[in-house]
Amino acid sequence: MLLITLLTAAHASLGSANDQWCASPAGCGTDAVTGSLNLKLRNGEAQATLNRILGDQSYWNGAWKQNYSDRLYDEIRLQSTDSGYVPMITGEGQQDFQNEVVSDIVYYQNEDLPKYMSGCKLVVPLGSGYDPVVGAEYRDSFYILDLTLFYGYFGQRMYRRHDDAHDQTVLWFEKLDSRFVDAATWQSYQGQMKTALDKIDRRWPPFNSEIEVTDIYGMFVVEPGKQHTSRVSFVSKVTFDKSAGVVANWGSQLRPVVRAGLESGFDASVALAKRETEKRKKAAGSPSPTPTP
Repeated sequence: MLLITLLTAAHASLGSANDQWCASPAGCGTDAVTGSLNLKLRNGEAQATLNRILGDQSYWNGAWKQNYSDRLYDEIRLQSTDSGYVPMITGEGQQDFQNEVVSDIVYYQNEDLPKYMSGCKLVVPLGSGYDPVVGAEYRDSFYILDLTLFYGYFGQRMYRRHDDAHDQTVLWFEKLDSRFVDAATWQSYQGQMKTALDKIDRRWPPFNSEIEVTDIYGMFVVEPGKQHTSRVSFVSKVTFDKSAGVVANWGSQLRPVVRAGLESGFDASVALAKRETEKRKKAAGSPSPTPTP
């Protein structure tokens, strides 16, 4: 689950009167993304970065941070690196969501993201199984994002693991390529991805090119909240190489664009969690919960 949205939406997301800017190297008081899970990935940079974020709060020292009191999320952080931002958004959704519900919608219902997120054009499930290299179950998906000036696409493998001791679930992901599966499976994946790209309804030129994301990795962390049942933190990093062109390289790293994508993705995930909670409540025959103001 990434999530950069429309370039034009970025200018509308520069903050409200209730935003609280924070530039303290010591942090802004929101505890998020802490745990003891040792994540494995094929991408060495991704493995090192995600595990450090899980185990070392000092990773965020010096990051740009902003707090909110009136949204579904309460903090956004952007850590600058030599190859672009590592952003994070965290919050409790302003109502109670069970860990299992949140984890399930992130893992199983990503194909419904386009219903709630304008910047996500299409998500196609490709396959699933157990990855012996990583040591976790996985789901493979293909994403097409509408980035206004072009369409970005990538294959993604997402893993899931739950830590009972901390009541924490981590769903981490990296870019999918031919190394992850056998030749026959990869050929099948390529066919599905090509079909998806061919069938999308694109704009007229010049803003309708399809550009592959060079690299992507990140994670969702679901853990106990302070005001509500669960807190969700989403971290991601997206990279376009020089061959992708100036627009992709420059546009994807603009701070307002990154923020707008995080916000849109978080809001969409909360909408999915609300839908799933209502569905499970109805199936259980119990009344729907009243959202906490």
